[in-house]
Amino acid sequence: MTGYSQATIAAPLSFKGAGLHTAKRHKITLRPAPVNAGIIFRVIKKKGADIDIPAHWQNTKNLPLCTCLVSETGEQVRTVEHLMAALYACGISNVIVEVEGKEIPIMDGSARPFTEAIDEVGIAQQHAQQKVYRVTEKVEYTEDKRYVRIEPADSLHLDLAISLTNFGRLHWSGEVTPETFKQEIASARTFGRLKNGLLAQLTRFQKDPVCLGANTKTAVVIVKDKAINKGGLRMENELIFHRALDMVGDLMLSGGIIQGKITANSPAHRLNHGLLQAIFEQGSYIEVGAETAPESSLANADENNLKSSG
Repeated sequence: MTGYSQATIAAPLSFKGAGLHTAKRHKITLRPAPVNAGIIFRVIKKKGADIDIPAHWQNTKNLPLCTCLVSETGEQVRTVEHLMAALYACGISNVIVEVEGKEIPIMDGSARPFTEAIDEVGIAQQHAQQKVYRVTEKVEYTEDKRYVRIEPADSLHLDLAISLTNFGRLHWSGEVTPETFKQEIASARTFGRLKNGLLAQLTRFQKDPVCLGANTKTAVVIVKDKAINKGGLRMENELIFHRALDMVGDLMLSGGIIQGKITANSPAHRLNHGLLQAIFEQGSYIEVGAETAPESSLANADENNLKSSG
């Protein structure tokens, strides 16, 4: 992301797998998109026209344990946060994500499968600047004792804390760049307690299921103070790193790159979305490197895709 230039993927690529919450198999295909197209989730319909949902905080729906995007007509795509974080790490600002199903495949529960695949097909730099939103004053979003606060800084810096039974208080602080994200954070997996997953599966929410696809292949499964996955945790900070991963993915819903120091106590997706809403509704930012070229249409994006796929 040198100079914060816009970029897209050099060639289409696809992922298949079960959803963390629905447990159903889904397929997504990432396709190159032109300058200013942004990140678009395109729900592929068997009958009728496909539905485009821009990846933006204004299009979020409050569902448990994930970031969900929803269209004006009610079509939704769940668990977009890991893919969004991978797009940040790879410097991708323009891409169309075709979704066959209602959820992004969870893969191994981290962003690493996405970052590795994008690196393999390559990145196409574009002759335009990415939008960068630099926070100009302190903004805070709170829910009881939980909060997410952002203050002015010249880069993205996270200072996160969570408290978990049998683990105590976990804390991590550091600057997050695409490079450090790939090296330290991308491989951190989503996590949950076995008893909570079993309860969710027994309850089996019909409309918006929760954790039906959670197992040791798709998440870190915790019993008391242990991860029962083969090999245990991937790194000492895996649990707190995954909260950082989720936050980075949610911040991509700004439509650009956020610069500021974020301090959070027990962050969650809805708090991250609330913080973005507060930043933009209060106008507590300046836009650096704003693109002045005319907006590209999705019709042009489709033309690009046809050329890219040969």
